[in-house]
Amino acid sequence: MNIPKLTAEEMTAVLAAIVDSLDEAVISITLEGVITSWNPGAEKMFGYTPAEAIGQHITLIIPADRHGEEIDVLAQVGRGEKIEHFETVRQAKDGRKVDVSITVSPVRNPQGKIIGAAKVARDISQRKLTDDARDRLAAIVDSSDDAIVSKTLQGFITSWNRGAEKMFGYTPAEAIGQHITLIIPPERHGEEVDVLAHIGRGEKIDHFETVRQAKDGRRVNISLTVSPVRDARGRIIGASKVARDITARKLAEEEQERLTAQALAARRTAEEANRLKDDFLATVSHELRNPLNSIVGWAGLLSSGKLDPKKTSRAIEAITRAAQAQDQIINDLLDVSRIISGRLRLDIRPLRLVEVLETAIETIRPAAEAKEIRLQVLLDPIASPMAGDPDRLRQVFWNLLSNAVKFSPKNGRIQIHSQRIDSHVEIIISDTGIGIEPEFLPFVFDRFRQGDSGPNRQSTGLGLGLAIVRSLVELHGGTVGVESKGKGLGASFSVRLPIMISPSASDKVRAHPAIEDIQATEIGPSLQHLRVLVVDDEEGAREITSAILTQAQAEVRTAASASEALEVLDEWQPDVLVADLGMPDVDGYQLIRQVRARGPQRGGDVPAAALTAYARTQDRMRVLSAGFQIHIPKPIQPAELITVVASLAKRMG
Repeated sequence: MNIPKLTAEEMTAVLAAIVDSLDEAVISITLEGVITSWNPGAEKMFGYTPAEAIGQHITLIIPADRHGEEIDVLAQVGRGEKIEHFETVRQAKDGRKVDVSITVSPVRNPQGKIIGAAKVARDISQRKLTDDARDRLAAIVDSSDDAIVSKTLQGFITSWNRGAEKMFGYTPAEAIGQHITLIIPPERHGEEVDVLAHIGRGEKIDHFETVRQAKDGRRVNISLTVSPVRDARGRIIGASKVARDITARKLAEEEQERLTAQALAARRTAEEANRLKDDFLATVSHELRNPLNSIVGWAGLLSSGKLDPKKTSRAIEAITRAAQAQDQIINDLLDVSRIISGRLRLDIRPLRLVEVLETAIETIRPAAEAKEIRLQVLLDPIASPMAGDPDRLRQVFWNLLSNAVKFSPKNGRIQIHSQRIDSHVEIIISDTGIGIEPEFLPFVFDRFRQGDSGPNRQSTGLGLGLAIVRSLVELHGGTVGVESKGKGLGASFSVRLPIMISPSASDKVRAHPAIEDIQATEIGPSLQHLRVLVVDDEEGAREITSAILTQAQAEVRTAASASEALEVLDEWQPDVLVADLGMPDVDGYQLIRQVRARGPQRGGDVPAAALTAYARTQDRMRVLSAGFQIHIPKPIQPAELITVVASLAKRMG
């Protein structure tokens, strides 16, 4: 086939058509840089028409800061050199900057002389944008604290950023090419199968919380987001994972859950304590009002003067029992207060434990015999002597024996057994009574807790006795325990006390010097020739105090108020002052301050005792700091009052 040969004119026309059809800008210039041709691609790229561009210097489209580039280009072309794919920036008619890749070739005349240059400029703005975006994304990925990992659909790692290295400990060289199970704990491999299945279906997984494993074996709590990776044709070819370390958040959540649980537990404890308080206050009211009812009732009958001698004796006995019951309740409350405040003191001395036990047993025996309860006693005499507070230990055993009698049925049995076990003495008190429910056993020795409470409870008492028992035993360095097989099967209490070296008399611990004097005597001394001033706003209290002191042969005067007391002091100087604290207008505290301010010549140094129904530690301290020598809580026993007055007047011994 013969192809016709084109003439020079025809070849020029073909080339011109090709140049005109190109999207690239094709421009020719002289060696001086003057534009001699401008194709449609140049017009489209830079906005100038051929008429506007041809004849202008090429710097028409070169930014001012890049004019030096053109000098270098023309120099190279002048030497016959070709410039290929030189990336630079040009400027369009509207001021827009255009990223271009330029190829420049020399243009020669028929004689081979270089007469100009041909430039082909390709717009690479879109590619630059893509490259810039890719670079920015790469920088973001590389600088992210999150682990960003890509993998194939088969699970093999293809990229691994610095965040992944920091989080899991593997370098990119160690991780890339490995299967993703490199960081998945064995028990969680099944998760990866599910993840790849979702990705294969084109689904994204958002904020999936799981656990991964670092190179050092450390478990890392993470939140995982997984997205499909597609190629140019939209096919899914892999997955991109972003893992965020949520260990700190998890720890914070766990701590918050712990604090919430702790707060709920504290709230439940507070609610339970509040309920116990309400129950306890109701019980106190009940226990105090019962004997008070007896006292008020019998006192009313006595005051009528219509009782025969037999009923009068019965009334006095009933009032005495009721007063003793109230006294016991108040003493229990005071003991608990002292225990809670850490102010309970022990009078430690050498003792024979058998004697303490026998005294407690004899005290409770009448009550046991009244219910026909058999007392089986087996005491080990070898277990003593030891050191302790005999009164407080007697209180321990009396409480346990009293409970045993209270909760044992008629014709029941109580066993008291003591024996020495190594360096301890163990005392076991067992009964055949109502027993203790298993769920209540852990709370038996808690304050204010009772097996039955509320208005329908069958037993009496405040629920303080066993709490006091535990505290007193522990103050002696011992322990107390309880066993019961359940309701109706009796209970067994055990007390273990250490055998200690008996302290000398100089080691005794006492609460107050005046108390030592009271304990030192067993028979009330005579108050003959002693002058005592009694101050109390209650007539009945004045009369009973005056009667007790008069019976001890004291010379007594009384005053119903602080002002009356000061008037008495003006004309008569007592040897001892006994004053109540709770008086209207001017109370006992103000009275003693006024007395002390009088000076010795006017009775200001008279020894004084304060009588009060308040028996807290802070009350005693306030009394002593006000100017009294001793604080005596009500009710006071006659022998104690006489002994206190004698002690203050230095009549002891």
